[in-house]
Amino acid sequence: MRIVLIVLLLALIGAAVASCFFIVDETQYVVQMRFGKPVRTLIEPGLHTKWLWPVDTLVRFDNRLQVLENPGSDEPDREYLTQDEESGIGKNVVVTTYTCWRIERSAAAALTFLETMGDIASAEARLGDIVVSELGAALGRNDFSVLVSTEESERQWDQFLATILQRCRDRVAAYGIEIVDVRIQRLNFPEQNRRNVFDRMRAERETIATRYRSEGEERAAGIRAQANRQRDEILAAAYEEAERIRGQGDAEAARIYAEAYGQDPEFYNFIRTLESYEKTLSEKTVAILSGTSDFLRLLNRGPDSALLPAPTADSAQTPPAATTQPHSPE
Repeated sequence: MRIVLIVLLLALIGAAVASCFFIVDETQYVVQMRFGKPVRTLIEPGLHTKWLWPVDTLVRFDNRLQVLENPGSDEPDREYLTQDEESGIGKNVVVTTYTCWRIERSAAAALTFLETMGDIASAEARLGDIVVSELGAALGRNDFSVLVSTEESERQWDQFLATILQRCRDRVAAYGIEIVDVRIQRLNFPEQNRRNVFDRMRAERETIATRYRSEGEERAAGIRAQANRQRDEILAAAYEEAERIRGQGDAEAARIYAEAYGQDPEFYNFIRTLESYEKTLSEKTVAILSGTSDFLRLLNRGPDSALLPAPTADSAQTPPAATTQPHSPE
């Protein structure tokens, strides 16, 4: 019995001594409390000592990056109203955001967080209210085209989120909280007016498409007219050049003909007559000409006569000698 008591006493002493030591993990901040009041804030990992409970107690906070999705999750389809300068009537939009935050890495910030927030759940509730209010205020000051627009000059997504982030940081600085980023996770229209918005967007796109199409047709007509004008100019220049070349060719041909005629007029007349026969006479040609016509001289007298002097008027009036053919036995 005495041995058992000694063992129990040693166990209690060992447990008491062990409870005087504690470890600060690298993912935690620890605030050491003595009789309910903070006496030390530890942000570096390591082994430390404290008094036995209930003299000293420890409050631990996670120092890692926290992600708060859709603040105010009791209203998953939270609606916001944007500004619309053109129509004067804002658009209702459903926006879902996420916020990345953490406790600032300093002993003073951890102590401030303990005194103002108390725990992570309270901090997220307060942070969610701040993000929702700043997001609603920012949307109320801007048109919907700042978030969604086909014109790159109107869309200012990054500037819009940067403004919200800076205003949220200013408001939570007194709580020992550091907001790393605020982003929009989903942007949509309420279900009840989503179809009307889509129809209006479709009509606007069709109007823009019609305008682009008409502008394209106008430019195409201009390009087509310019191409036709250039074609006419090119054809006119080509025709003029062709006529010039044809005139030069005719002149050169006339010169060659003149030279050939000057060398041997009779042979020239003979060749030209044969060429005229080839062009004018065929199996179906019917020509009524005088028997003394120069055109028929080769046909009437043979090719040798082409080289002889032309017949005189007296010889042309002399009829050719009659030729007789023997009668057939019949």
